[in-house]
Amino acid sequence: MNFLFVGFALIIVNVNISLWVTYAVKALGFVMLTVGAFEYSVHDKGIKDHFGNAAAMAVMNGVFTAGLIYASLKLKGSYVNYVGIGCGVVSTLLSLHIQKKFMDRILRSGEGKVVTDDDGHKRIIAFVADVRKLGRAWNKLSAAVLANLAADIANRLLTADTAVTVSGLIAVITKVICIVFALAFLFNFNSLRVGYEKTMERL
Repeated sequence: MNFLFVGFALIIVNVNISLWVTYAVKALGFVMLTVGAFEYSVHDKGIKDHFGNAAAMAVMNGVFTAGLIYASLKLKGSYVNYVGIGCGVVSTLLSLHIQKKFMDRILRSGEGKVVTDDDGHKRIIAFVADVRKLGRAWNKLSAAVLANLAADIANRLLTADTAVTVSGLIAVITKVICIVFALAFLFNFNSLRVGYEKTMERL
């Protein structure tokens, strides 16, 4: 589960929707998620169904990286801003959608693994005490990311001083909330990862 953990950690990094490095990091994250799908398929074969989606997201974010680098070199700042908004909306929404598919598989299979011992008896070896806590952390992070995206876009597009100030303040607040929820999510994910690795070593 190491690759899945690293993949999620990289994907939820949200530096700035107009910076190409944001999408380069996401592309690498989806590469890790793709590899992780094969790694975790030892436990849950169903997760391999999302291999293609993760690989496609890696390619898409790679294209966005190249596009923003080109735009920053060839276009005016305002146009780079618009390109960044477009990339940010598409990348964030699709990223959350694909991440949710992975999380659904992980949460569904995270309560235990059915194994057969030497006497032919089937038993469940649990590798995580409470996957519901991870699910709640994921839902909070997703909501915070969407709120931050909306506030960021509003701040970039609005022109009235009051609206810009308010949306900017909301963007900062939601960014801080995103960081807090991201740390909570990664903490819970790491607990699952550690339990999973210990269980697989016993198997």
